[in-house]
Amino acid sequence: MKRHVLISYADATPGVKAIYDEGMAVMGLTEVPNWMMSMGTNEYVLKANWEKFKHVVLTGSVPMLLKQLILFVISINTGNRYCTAAHGHAALSLDKTLTYQDLLSLAEGRAYGTLPKSFQVAIEVVTRAALHPKDVAGELFNFEDRLRDEGFTEQEVDELMAQADFGVMMNTITAILDIPVDQEFPPNTDAANEAEADLALSTSQKNS
Repeated sequence: MKRHVLISYADATPGVKAIYDEGMAVMGLTEVPNWMMSMGTNEYVLKANWEKFKHVVLTGSVPMLLKQLILFVISINTGNRYCTAAHGHAALSLDKTLTYQDLLSLAEGRAYGTLPKSFQVAIEVVTRAALHPKDVAGELFNFEDRLRDEGFTEQEVDELMAQADFGVMMNTITAILDIPVDQEFPPNTDAANEAEADLALSTSQKNS
């Protein structure tokens, strides 16, 4: 039984339509993404989550590619098909030299050839913060110094930690709502098949 209700643009209230319009304009889309339509029954929830996405992910000084890589790794490790597909698509769109295999290597804790060391450290630290926050909070794991040592400013450290918070939130709500993957995510059939196979393996291992 599906748990999601997608409110189309035509069926949305004026307030929800305004948020849809802003989302499409800011993200450069011609269609409202499913994650936004799944919240279209409640203007206040939609606005709150859109504002968080806009300010945490779409703005700031941390490179957008790094944010999308972090969110992809968090998503695939939680077994969330929707978020894995969306952030994988975004990362591959931002860097045409990337392959889906590169993304899987990151998820497995291995770096691909052109990945800057600062990116690798940030992905490791933020993913661990999202998945195992008590480990990061311990005195033996000084995540702030590790990120500073890679050249990240205090503002960027806060911005990176916000990706952990946002990633957990979006993975949770999209899993609860069981949102269908948008047709354009992932960018091709091979990537989609690889994603689903990898997620199935990851989920079975965690549950065994």
